Amino acid sequence: MTCPLRRRALLAGLLLAPSMRVRAGGEDPAWPGPVKQVAAGVHVLVGSRDAAHPGNGGAVGNLGFIETPAGAVVVNAGGSYRWGRALIALVTRRTGRPPATAIVTQARPEYVMGMAAFADRGIELIAHEATDRLIARRCPECLRRLLRDLGDDAMRGTRLVGPTRALAGDARIAPGGRRIDILHFGAAQTAGDLVVVDVDTGVAFAGAMVTERRVPELEDPGGARPWRAALAALAARPLALLVPGYGEPGAPAALIAATDAYLAQLASDVQSHWDRGADLLTAQREIAGARWREWAQHEALHARNVQREYLAAEARWLSGR
Repeated sequence: MTCPLRRRALLAGLLLAPSMRVRAGGEDPAWPGPVKQVAAGVHVLVGSRDAAHPGNGGAVGNLGFIETPAGAVVVNAGGSYRWGRALIALVTRRTGRPPATAIVTQARPEYVMGMAAFADRGIELIAHEATDRLIARRCPECLRRLLRDLGDDAMRGTRLVGPTRALAGDARIAPGGRRIDILHFGAAQTAGDLVVVDVDTGVAFAGAMVTERRVPELEDPGGARPWRAALAALAARPLALLVPGYGEPGAPAALIAATDAYLAQLASDVQSHWDRGADLLTAQREIAGARWREWAQHEALHARNVQREYLAAEARWLSGR
């Protein structure tokens, strides 16, 4: 499924000054975090757990790539045109050829803002069709915030593009014979969350669906319940290693359980407050999430998560569920 050309053209120039529509000049930055080979031909670029700020230059969240005989498959495109271009250069140096495909796990700024660098090289971009819609609806505001927070130089050349291939569900690709599954377990962090699995090694890239020592961020209006269902489905699959969207790769069961524990406690606490008639401000004040206070982004995200889960509880009550 490919977006209409007119819509793609509108997205390409959306909300950008003329100087921002040109190809970025100057030397691209080097990835500031570790670049780890976690299995044969599978590499992870470990980024910051924090929000984008001048100190990390927007190198937030984990990216990765899987080597294949037909060119690497990149997982997530980076948080700006410059990071996208730097990722393409890194993959080209490591593998001897440019990437063949990039898969975007969900509509997070740190994963989608580099997509234009791949589009300019004619590299296939795969995402879920819900992610395509979210890029069009939400990412213009994300781009405004990044321009404000990081500045014109860090975001130079960044523009919004959508995928060249939008999926409605699961898919398998096999570039050069290397089997890669692209799995959609339903709404989780967003409606379009994808998990990328290298079949031969059992390494899975879960994107923001799973976090390591970073507070998960509720965005889908369904709240924690559908996300927890997606995590349960992911946990049922035989995997050797899981790459979370933020933090260190590790044992799948432990990483999934830690994310689920936060969501379970959040849902339970909010439902309890809702059932006894507490208003939203009371719920936000009383549900402190102290157990996760040391996780990255707790101060920025936890109270907002309480609000979104409260609204999800309200929606269930209004619909009779």
